[in-house]
Amino acid sequence: MLGRNEGETMEQQLKNFKNCLQKEIPFCAAECPFHLDILDFIEKMKRGGFKGAFKTYRNAVGFPAIVSSICPEPCKGVCPRKDSDASIELRLLEQACVTYTGDRSPTDYNLPMKKKKVAVIGAGPSGLACALRLCMKKYEVEIFEEKDRIGGTLWELLDPEIFLSDIKEQFQHEDYTLHLNTPVQSIHELAERGFDAVYVATGLGGEDFGLLTEQDGFCAFHGGAGWFAGGGLAGADPIYALADGLHMGTVIDSFLKTGNLLYPLNERKTAMCLNPSKLTVKELVTPASEGGYSREEATQEAARCLECQCDFCRTYCDLTAFYNKWPLRIRDEILATTLPGSAEVKATPAKRLLSTCNQCGLCKETCPEEVDVGGLILEGRKSMHRQKKAPWVFHDFWLRDMDFANSSLAAVCKGSPYNVGKTLESGTQEPTSAEELVRYAFFPGCQLGASDPELVEKTYAYLLDRNPGTGLLLQCCGAPAEWSGDEEKHQGELDSIKNRWEELGYPVLIMACPTCEKKFKTYLEEIPVISLYEILDGWGGAQLIDPAKRPLIETAKRPSKFRLSEVGASGAACEGLLSEAGSSEKMMTYSIFDACASRHEPEMRASVRRVAERLGYALEPLTENDDNPRCCSFGGQPAVANPEYASFVTQKRISESDRPYITYCINCRDVFLDAGKETVHVLDLFFGRETPVILPTVSQRRGNRILLKERILEAYWGEDGSASRKSGVKLEISAELSEKLSRGRILEEDIASAVEFCQRTGRRVHHPDKGSYSGYKEVGYTTYWVEYREKSDLDFELLNAYAHHMKIELEAVWNGKKMDVDQ
Repeated sequence: MLGRNEGETMEQQLKNFKNCLQKEIPFCAAECPFHLDILDFIEKMKRGGFKGAFKTYRNAVGFPAIVSSICPEPCKGVCPRKDSDASIELRLLEQACVTYTGDRSPTDYNLPMKKKKVAVIGAGPSGLACALRLCMKKYEVEIFEEKDRIGGTLWELLDPEIFLSDIKEQFQHEDYTLHLNTPVQSIHELAERGFDAVYVATGLGGEDFGLLTEQDGFCAFHGGAGWFAGGGLAGADPIYALADGLHMGTVIDSFLKTGNLLYPLNERKTAMCLNPSKLTVKELVTPASEGGYSREEATQEAARCLECQCDFCRTYCDLTAFYNKWPLRIRDEILATTLPGSAEVKATPAKRLLSTCNQCGLCKETCPEEVDVGGLILEGRKSMHRQKKAPWVFHDFWLRDMDFANSSLAAVCKGSPYNVGKTLESGTQEPTSAEELVRYAFFPGCQLGASDPELVEKTYAYLLDRNPGTGLLLQCCGAPAEWSGDEEKHQGELDSIKNRWEELGYPVLIMACPTCEKKFKTYLEEIPVISLYEILDGWGGAQLIDPAKRPLIETAKRPSKFRLSEVGASGAACEGLLSEAGSSEKMMTYSIFDACASRHEPEMRASVRRVAERLGYALEPLTENDDNPRCCSFGGQPAVANPEYASFVTQKRISESDRPYITYCINCRDVFLDAGKETVHVLDLFFGRETPVILPTVSQRRGNRILLKERILEAYWGEDGSASRKSGVKLEISAELSEKLSRGRILEEDIASAVEFCQRTGRRVHHPDKGSYSGYKEVGYTTYWVEYREKSDLDFELLNAYAHHMKIELEAVWNGKKMDVDQ
């Protein structure tokens, strides 16, 4: 089964969000002893914000001049660039931010002093760092140093002018007591002074007061005070000792607040998973001067940084990119929105977002932890629908469209139109019902016939020519119901499809729509399906038929009027025509745009390519879409909920190549054509379209479905389907107004209903200056306003129309007359 499991609940979907890597730190930050916020630092350095970068750096390292001078750069060993070009020169960037920051004075916070006292034994890198952290938190700090100077091992590593000035600068706003030439010999010496905590940083080989032998970390209680050891005493190198001191300052602060004696290690690990596509080669920036980077060089080197984040979802998921939101925030907003309760008393931040997702599944498939944002969104839609809080306006048009496609006006369920019989031993034929002989049935989906009914007719003629036992099932697969979150309606559509399939005799369904095929494989596993494009590639599904039955089908008689040559060219015929014509169109290079629903259908994708190549078309791959087929913007039907998002997605898809596209999803073709991208459906090529595609309006799409049913029934079964057509008000609508209505997804039949209502009830306003009338009518959840002129009793000219979703209570009295508000 493809796609997410049908039975997953919101609670099940939420489990994987706990594994989201969004907050995992970069490799360098995990390796850095100070755990510098590298993303913030690099972002500021890239734009030349040296002062801001300096503040980030100082907050992490305590003594910026010291650390930027002696840091051994462990980050270089884990930088993803180390094997492709060169690791980021982070220390040079740190030095640049120190150099180019004019005022490096720390902020002086006017905070009250705390009442607790801390002793620090040792004024080396670790002791001073711990003292700085605690002073900044306004504890009373006393430093005990056995020598006559501060700095410890820094005297062996740096020019005293560098580290002494840095220490002085960072402590300039802090109050502390320094005791030089004051060795501490025993615990009792400090116990008498009333210290609440003691940090022992006596350096390598120094006095540890028994702390290094403690089982649960280098800490212990002595006389009610918490004693901690670290830094060089615990074996750390100078830069790690300094980082350890800063860390222990935080640990001691926590101890003084809670009384819990804990010794957490200063280690951070990361489960970061980097998207390999981000690793493009960029040459190392080498400083022109021995003094380090210039400002320009620093910003250039910072720009080389990959800013490692697990951003597969942001790279591949259009929703997260459009909203600029990470999965965890989307999760929180969905939880807030779907929380039971009235929307009037609680926030619903994801109400529109819930109806924006394309439901393509790429987020889960590209996520290293399989976090399924789309799955959670679908469960959110279901939850909103169960609570009767779903924003119906976002899905009403699509659900009505589905209902129409499945209505008696458009739906067809027929076995083979041929009176096929099997040959008996006597040489005569025994009549057999068409349903019994149906081994295949063509399922074009609801959108192909709405957009281009001729393609459905030609395809069905082709299939009958190759296999006369092919039936026809015109119906929607139920995707709009699934995408709306209406589980009951969705199940009803699935049951209807299954019942009709059983009526046809359990045939293999030939699917023209990749989305339909995906939905069948997800929700109707018992129904065997095969892609139409595999059929076109050479009747690729022949093995699915019982071999004993194949001669019966292949030798069946069929009327000549059904022969493909009289309806449309076969693939072979097309190939011959193209070869003879040698047209310039043949020589063009196209790119095949794979539908998102074809992602797990390699044979479908390969078949389309073989068909196009045999027809004489040169193909150039779409690098991004070939690897991970993405949605054209139609999937999930977000265009009503968020038209800006739909346009955003479409523009991303069509901008991937300047080449014209070949698609095999009619929605992809129409979406791209509407956006101005030259696009053809592979069936356009296969059957040799000679006229340009003219996209129908939403009202014409309904008319196309009706027309398709009428023509199919008459041509193959001799039935008259025109009796189902409705008659009534006729509207004369300009092309410009018709396009406006279509853009607003306003059906002309609803407008006609509003005009008829105004005429019948008299609920209309006359405009003598224009010779027109205006009025409104509520149809379902929508109120339609119309302005029109009378031409005859049933013939009107529409001047303008629009719709909104506010309910208007009809007036009980209109023009002095009592009215029936239920009319």
